[in-house]
Amino acid sequence: MVYPRYHAAPPHRTPHRTVSPLTYVLLITVPALAAVAALRPR
Repeated sequence: MVYPRYHAAPPHRTPHRTVSPLTYVLLITVPALAAVAALRPR
């Protein structure tokens, strides 16, 4: 049996903009800071 290539490399870059690592950092840091500020004893 001949299997087709499952992960074929795209011939060109995708037109849509990729998400930058900074966005992932903000998505993790902002909720963490909000949780710390909310759970901090007053």
